[in-house]
Amino acid sequence: MAQLFISYRTSDGRDKATALARDLGALFGDEQVFLDKDDLRAGVRWRDEIAATLRGRPVLLLLLTPQLLAATDEHGRLRIADPADPVRREVADALHGGAHLIPLLCDGLETPPDAATLPAPFDRIGEFTWRPLRAYDWQHDVTRLVSDLRALGIVPAPQGASQGSAATPETVARRRWPVAAAVALALLALAVGWYTRQVPPAALDGASSVADSAGDVSGAWLATLSADETLSLSMRQTGEQVELNSRPLAIAQRADWADYRKFWRERFGSELEAVTYRGKGSASRLPGDDLVIDIALQIFSSPGETMVDSGNLHSRLAADGKSMTGTLWLNSQQAERPIRLQRLATSR
Repeated sequence: MAQLFISYRTSDGRDKATALARDLGALFGDEQVFLDKDDLRAGVRWRDEIAATLRGRPVLLLLLTPQLLAATDEHGRLRIADPADPVRREVADALHGGAHLIPLLCDGLETPPDAATLPAPFDRIGEFTWRPLRAYDWQHDVTRLVSDLRALGIVPAPQGASQGSAATPETVARRRWPVAAAVALALLALAVGWYTRQVPPAALDGASSVADSAGDVSGAWLATLSADETLSLSMRQTGEQVELNSRPLAIAQRADWADYRKFWRERFGSELEAVTYRGKGSASRLPGDDLVIDIALQIFSSPGETMVDSGNLHSRLAADGKSMTGTLWLNSQQAERPIRLQRLATSR
């Protein structure tokens, strides 16, 4: 019987639930992790199967995404207020059976919701300690969650019992699982409006000051994401804080944006011609090492203020200060790709 049950809203939680299930399955064993889309056998009565699993009192991992709480039906009523809502039934059955619940605060929600304003049984989630589950800090968040689960008595599988070789929390948390980008982007747009996240400085232990001019990334940069995709952007560094803003990136002729632009046209009745990147994050440097920047990104429609994606930029400044290399993580794709940035001469 599964010891871990992942509950989520399909419209904006499927990709993250899938990645979490596979990471936890690699450590604890796939048979210990229940995810409906992977574990419901053909021909079974799915409500009965889920209810039976919950009667085993697994730890319920509740992915708090924007749409889990805000989704409405065709009449505009909150789905979590409907007794037939699958997520509501899962939470109610788990709490009724005395299961341990861990709310996981996902991208798009800055703080836990006020449980007192939510319908039953969600009005009880305030009784449980929540944990973050952010794409840009996936390794840290999953490692912390694994520690919590071990403290609750969930035991890692013996070596060879799960797919591949035995994994540690650290190696499990590094795994990334790509999802169809166009579908996930559409789900993200349905899930959230826009929000602005500020990431607090997170310098490494023992990091030296980066306020000196030799370690400053302020100025104009040209980012190369692929052979046919470049992005003009500017950064402003103040001490250990970094802000990023880009010029509008034209996407009307890009094949990789075609599906999402079709979704946008059908939903909003207008054309999405360009997007902009924004972000805030930190700069840190160990003594004798290169400067490293870590920025939480949001991608917005341009013009407009609708967030269409989010992610993370992690990059290292070359010793001469003229270029950076690193990785770009996009939540829609649940995958990284390399990125190179070249400082423009006009910024000096």
